Amino acid sequence: MSLRVLRDGPRPAAWNMAVDEALLHCAQAPTLRLYGWEPHAVSLGWFQRFDDFADLPPGTTVVRRLTGGGAIHHGDELTFALAADASLLPRDIAASYALLHDAVLAALRAIGVAATRCTSGGAATARPRERWCFAEPGDGDLVTDRGKLLGSAQRRLQAPKPRLLHHGSLVLTQPALTPFVAAVADATAPTGALRERLADAVVAALAHALGLQPAAGVLTAEERDLAEQLARDRYGAPAFTRLRRSS
Repeated sequence: MSLRVLRDGPRPAAWNMAVDEALLHCAQAPTLRLYGWEPHAVSLGWFQRFDDFADLPPGTTVVRRLTGGGAIHHGDELTFALAADASLLPRDIAASYALLHDAVLAALRAIGVAATRCTSGGAATARPRERWCFAEPGDGDLVTDRGKLLGSAQRRLQAPKPRLLHHGSLVLTQPALTPFVAAVADATAPTGALRERLADAVVAALAHALGLQPAAGVLTAEERDLAEQLARDRYGAPAFTRLRRSS
């Protein structure tokens, strides 16, 4: 089997989340999408309360993710989304994270960035204790001596067939709202050439871990149509972003 690879570059928050959901529902082949955020934005985990982020600076773009976990300030980072049949990854959530995180570790080593998989702390959860994803590294997270380097979250569907969406946010330079995170820039300057090498390494390592052959692709008409609808009616709608408020 092949791993369809989409390289989208920086995109608006609502569009990013809409495309990822469209891939979850429509992608016929395992699909890996790499992208960035323009403008920079905060994504809330699926179960988080909007009112818990009332202190964000005015004008901050906020979007709600389909995946769980804590909020992420998406600044200068490499974001990836994997959409596939659930059978592609281990059924055990921790094992699926370990498989993907070890692949990203290999990609980081390929560009000279040292990190490790944390072996302490709590397991990944859809409803974290801390509001920020990177605030408290847990078991299986990728870390350096500066903190957490990769944020990850999943959504799994059972109907009409088992499917999954895995989000990964790999920090290149520390974002303004979460300066406590680790970043690639701690070890090496994220030049344009390094960014390309890192993206290539992430694709190659994830494809190898999944036992697939990477192949460049584009959105299908069906995926694009659904993404446009979701960006307009769901992820771009304030009511959806504010779906969960303080009780």
